[in-house]
Order: sequence, then structure tokens, then C-alpha cells
Amino acid sequence: MGASKLFNKAKKAVQFSLKFFHKIVDKNFYRSIKYTSYYKKTKIDDRVIFYESFQGKSMIDSPYAIFKRLINDTNYKDYKHVWALNSRDNLYAQIYKGHKNVEFVKVHSDKYLKYLTAAKYLINNDAFPSYFQKKENQVYINTWHGTLSEAISKDLKEERGQLRNIQRNFLHTDYILNPNKRIANRLVESYGLEGIYAGNVVVEGYPRTDLTLSSNKEEIKEILTKSLNVDFNQKIILYAPTWKEETNNVEDISDKINELHSNIPIEYQLILKVHASLYERLKVNDSLREICIPEWIDTNELLSVVDILICDYSGIFYDFLITNRPIIFYLDNHEVCHSPDESSQDLKELPGPICTEINEVINEIADVKYYMDFYKNRREKMISAFCPYDDGNVTDRNIDIIFKSKHTKNVYPIKNDKKTILMYCGGFLNNGITTSAINLLNNLDYTKFNVVIVEKEKYDPVSTQNLKNLNHHVKKIYRIGSMNLTIREWLLHNFIVRKGLRNEKLHKHIPKQSYRRELLRLFGNVKFDIAIDFSGYVPFWSMLFAFSEFERKNIYQHNDMLSEYNKIINNKYKHRSNMNIIFPLYKYFDKVVSVAKNTRDLNVKNLPKFLPREKAVYVHNCIDANKILRQKNEEEIIINEQRDVASMNDLNDQEKLYKNRIIAPDENNINFVNMGRLSPEKDQKKLILAFSQLAKQHENIRLFIIGEGVLESELKKLSISLGLYDKVIFTGQLSNPFYFINKCDCFVLSSNHEGQPMVLLEAMILNKPIIATDIAGSRSVLRNGYGELVDNSVEGLIEGMDKFLKNKLPRKTFNYELYNIEALNMFYREVCDYNIQNMDNVNKGV
Repeated sequence: MGASKLFNKAKKAVQFSLKFFHKIVDKNFYRSIKYTSYYKKTKIDDRVIFYESFQGKSMIDSPYAIFKRLINDTNYKDYKHVWALNSRDNLYAQIYKGHKNVEFVKVHSDKYLKYLTAAKYLINNDAFPSYFQKKENQVYINTWHGTLSEAISKDLKEERGQLRNIQRNFLHTDYILNPNKRIANRLVESYGLEGIYAGNVVVEGYPRTDLTLSSNKEEIKEILTKSLNVDFNQKIILYAPTWKEETNNVEDISDKINELHSNIPIEYQLILKVHASLYERLKVNDSLREICIPEWIDTNELLSVVDILICDYSGIFYDFLITNRPIIFYLDNHEVCHSPDESSQDLKELPGPICTEINEVINEIADVKYYMDFYKNRREKMISAFCPYDDGNVTDRNIDIIFKSKHTKNVYPIKNDKKTILMYCGGFLNNGITTSAINLLNNLDYTKFNVVIVEKEKYDPVSTQNLKNLNHHVKKIYRIGSMNLTIREWLLHNFIVRKGLRNEKLHKHIPKQSYRRELLRLFGNVKFDIAIDFSGYVPFWSMLFAFSEFERKNIYQHNDMLSEYNKIINNKYKHRSNMNIIFPLYKYFDKVVSVAKNTRDLNVKNLPKFLPREKAVYVHNCIDANKILRQKNEEEIIINEQRDVASMNDLNDQEKLYKNRIIAPDENNINFVNMGRLSPEKDQKKLILAFSQLAKQHENIRLFIIGEGVLESELKKLSISLGLYDKVIFTGQLSNPFYFINKCDCFVLSSNHEGQPMVLLEAMILNKPIIATDIAGSRSVLRNGYGELVDNSVEGLIEGMDKFLKNKLPRKTFNYELYNIEALNMFYREVCDYNIQNMDNVNKGV
């Protein structure tokens, strides 16, 4: 072995050792290792119940209600109750710390990790950490903690990525408790659980409401008296404003509270229940600190001794409704005037007066004696709609369901009989794979399939926008956190990532169980019928899918994969290390799917060691003709303003003239157009060289290049050096390229390898003359006379463009509707093993 190779090998060994050292001292990594050890080794104790509320901040809400009932029930005297509680500096914890069957643990502590894997019953009103995954035979009950308004529901649908760990937790649950059917339906819809949730929805009310109706008021008053100065000789007014970090101002809220505090009638006493972040800020105010209810005091027990509630349009008033006591709604004027239509209608039905100024609130307090009669009908209607089960026995019914399996008619599953597909699509970058994925997902028949895409945790603006283009039936699950691994599994996984799997002997060391465990962590109880690695370029997802236990699992090949293996960018093989893992994984998939017959045949020929002929199939990409035909007439062209940032650094002043310089196609010129990544395999360099020869003979020809990529700077320099600055126009990435292409006269594809070029199909829909290099992917598309295939060389492109200039290119109308039906049938047959006889409506993306 040469000195250079020895040095590189030693360097890599040192780098890996440093990586391992940094990981092992990382507390999150250590915690994950520890949790995995407990997960694998700890036995489940059928008599342990684990409780958590709001990430261990307090002993409150429905988990607390269930705990209070069980701790005093002799039928459960042999059970151990473990609370995740970060601080025991409160009266609730003091009351129960002496019980021999009650234990408190801090979130993330070793005992927390152990009980999280050992407890038979897990009860939470929010979400366990990202490393949590339910073990087989554990029972996870999520009591949730809020009543979703229409507006909140819409926000959840738009911002679901921010709530991904909550969604992930729901997928692990066996029971989700709900106050009514309306809220249950909204929660299921908002978190994308339709058709995939494998647990039970329970609509028997929130157990916490029993604390409002059935608590020992004298005990609650004693707790409040000890924790802050409350005089129960006066009537109690509770003000519970919602805290909105983005719109609320602490000073404004403080001023309003002080004004209210100073002006309430003498027979009343004001107390505050605010969000934790606001509580910490208000505590610095001496007068307000005196009336702030500590976070650890349960809201529902508090409501049992409250005479009047002042709140905005938030969930607390639903819980207070059942007391039949007065509610005053204090909303800011903007909230009243600019609420969405649904919320505006709800505001008109509120069972109490709506105030927008403090003085109005003061005046309404004086008139509370009239409220019960005046708002009786509204109150009864709202109780019937939102609190139909809040009768003081909610906890008992839920306990019977959970611990005794006494399911009522209000316990039901939502899983249906559709086939469920899981797909990884490659990150939704601006590339052909993304276009193919979006087109497929927008054409599927959702009366027959549930489709879930799983994607990375964080997205950039480009990926976010592409995700928004998906059919609304597609469910999105975001990967949050990291794999739960033992030290040995971590070492093996990283060894494979570095070395690849071309050596067959390494396959016996693949940590298959860790990949299966990761799928369980991500998807909980969800059962998928079909898994599709639609990307085919990312080893992590290929490994997860390859060693899964799905009924069918498939991986796509979107290109001539040997050419991709040998592709060099910036003097480095771009895909080689990834393909050294992915190629050997093909044997673990049921089908390896190319996007065209010629591409399939080429991959079988080039990869005989990895791709058995019997597994290799081809499925054409779907197209979205309606979108293309619509956008070809939409004149607005939006340019990606960031497209030049990376490529402009090494340009001189003259070359920088290209930045953001867009010249629209002039109908007096003859305009050629190319679209694709500015990357070696697309070979726009060859196209520019060919164009330069024709430009010497034809003054009125232009070449438009749509796209961005690593070669942008190099290609611009080439154009300038050839004197083509005003004839070769780089547009960058366009949000609507079809308007631009439609304005041009001829589409030219100069690629060295392609799978099935989407741009050719798009140009055919626009009925554009086409010139393309004669490679496998382009041949599959144009072989029936839809364009001119030319030699893959500068000379071949010159010949093709010259033919167009002489009006000698073939033209043929493309039946895109028939093509799409056939492409979908291929997908259903080859990928899903599913034959659909009547395809009349499939193209509509039902």
C-alpha cells in the first residue's frame, strides 16, 4: 500500500475516532443509547402506570384526574404510579410524595427512560420526547389538552411540520381521548390521521372536567390559600388571557390587568391564570405576583371555586361552561373584527357578553346576575355541542375503557380498507424526481389508496413550496429526532456508511433490527402495505425500506445509474459512496423500478451483479398536462433570487452582468430553449458550443437555458468567451417555466444520460419541436416520431438545430391523456400489484 493511501486511511480513522468521541460525550446521544438499552432489555410491568403532563412541568389536566381516581380506588391498590415531574416544589407533589406506590422522576433522567420502557400504561396530555417509541404490549393513552377551534385546525394543517412530534406521538397511541365527536374529527383531520391511525378514538369527554364538577372545594380553597393570598369571603373572578408570543405585548397586558384589578367591585377578588411564559414575566410586578396562580395548580380544580370567568376565545371557557356560572369574553377589537368566517359565527353564539375594552368588562361584572337567564339558550346549545359527556363520571368511563376493555359505542377505530402506501421522495428539491413525485401523487386514485410521504425534519423555502403543490389527500410525516441505537449498532451503521455494502460478507453485520426499530419510532402502530423508495439516491431511507417488513417494497431508478455512479462534480464522484450502499440493497426489494424501458434495459446490462432481471421493471412517469397548459398562458415569471449567490463569487465584473439578467423570447428571433440542472450530465456546455457555430451563420437565433446548478459560473464564462453574451440567456430557476418554453420555438436536450426526461414530455404537451441527444431515456420518449434524436456530440446538435432552421424536423401530436392512463396502470400493476379495471376517473386525482 502506497504512502498516500496509508495516510488517507489513517486520516479517516482519526476523523472517525473524533466523531465517535464527540458523539459519546453528547448528552442527547448518551440518552438515546441509554433509552435503547432499556427498550431492548427492560420487561414491561403490567402494574405500572406512567403519567406526564406538558413535558413534566406539573401534575395537572386529565392525567392528574385519572391518577386521582386510580390512587383512591381499591381495585388498583397494587398498581405503582410514576409521575414525570421536573420540580416537586408544589403542594400537589407534597401531598403524594409519602405514598409508597407513587414515585416522581425528572424528564430525561435514567429513571424516566427506564419507566418509559417498563410501564404497561403510558398517559400523556401532550407528547413524549422524540426518542420515545411504544413497545409491543404497552398501552399509550393520549388525553390531549385542548379544544380545537376552526382557526386552530386550519393552522395545524398549514403548519403541521412544526407539530411533527405530536403527530408522531398520536401514531403510537392506543387511545386518544376527546370531549366530543366534532373535536375528535377535527383532531384526526388536522394531524393527518385519516386512514392510517391504528388505535381507538374515544369520545367520552375529558377526564379533567370531573375535577371541576366533583372536587372537594374546601381542599382546593386550602391549597389556593397556602399558595397565594386568596380571600374566599369574597367572590372569585378568574381572568385567563391567552398568550400569543407573536402579537401580545407584556406591558399592554400588564396595564390591562392592573386596570381591571383596580376597578372590580369591592365584593370580588381577581386572580390570574396565564401561560407559563407570561407568568414568568408578570411575576416581576409586585401587585400582579400576588394574584398569579402558579402553573402547578390544576386549572379544572381551580374552576370549581371560581364565580366568574373572564377569558378570550380559548378552550378554558368550554371547561367552565358546565358550572353554569357567568363568563365574560374580553377580546381585542382586531380579533372581533377580523376573525375568519367560522370563528365570527362562533363568536355570535358565545354564552356571555363580548367586550373589547376594560371598562366594558367592569360594567358587565355588575350585571352578571342577569346572565344565567339571558344566555341560557346559548349556554345549553354550546354544552350540548361541546360538553355532552361532562357529567362528573367521565374519568370512570375512560378508566373502564382503558383498564377493563369495556368499550362503549363512543370508542371506534378510523382505519379503513384502502391500501396504504409509504413513500420517500428525495427531499422535494427542484429536480426531475420531485416533478415526477408530484405528478404521480396528484394523479393517484385516493378512493383506493392512502398515501403517506415521509421526509426530513427541516425544509428550505424551495422544498416547502414544492410540498404545497401536493394533492391535499397526501399525508405528510416528518422525521424528527434520530435513530435509537446501541453503541454496537451505531458503530456498524457508520461502518456501512463509510465502507458501503459491495462486499457481500458485510451484509451479515447489517444492523437490520435498528432500521426496523427506526420505522416503528417514526410511525408507531401504522401498518403500511407498500413502501416505495421513490428517490433511490439516499442510503438512509433505502436501508430503512430494504429491511422493513412491508408486504411490498420497491425502489426507483430515475436514471442510467452506472453513469450516475461515475458522475464527477468538482473533481469528486457525486454519487459513488451512496451507490456503493444502494446498489447492493436492490436484492432486498421486491421490484427495482426504472422510469423507461430503455433505461431499465441499460441498468440491467450495466449492473448485472446487483440487479436481477426478474426484479427489474419499468413504469413511466406521470405528467400534469392541465397544469402545463394552464401555466403556458400565465405571463408572470418568478425568478429564484438566490440562484446566483454561489455561482457569482468567482465572476469578474463583466461576467456579473449575467446576474438577474432576463430577456424574454422575441418573436422576431428564432429561440431555442433548454431546461435542466446546470450539471455535467445535462451537458449544456456541448449545447453552447454547438449553438456558437450556428450563431456565426444566423444573427437572429437565441438560446435560453432554464435552471441552476454547480456549472452556472463555468457556462456563463464559456458563453462570454465565445462572444454569445447577448445570445445565450440564463434565466435561473423559474416558478413557471412553461410560459417561457411556450414562447420559444424549439426545445433542445443535450443530456449525456437520463432516465425518462420529464422536460421532453412537457415540451411534447406544449407541442414544441424537439431535438435530443440519442441516449436511452430520450429514445424511450421520442422513438415514435415525437422529436429528432441526434448523435450525442456537438456535431449532432449542430445537425439537429440546422434541420429545425430548415424546417425539416418531424412533428407529431402527443396524446397525453392516454399516456397518463397507461402510466398510472403501469404504476398500479408493477409497483402496487393492483389492477384497476375502470380507469375513467383516475386521471382526475380524486
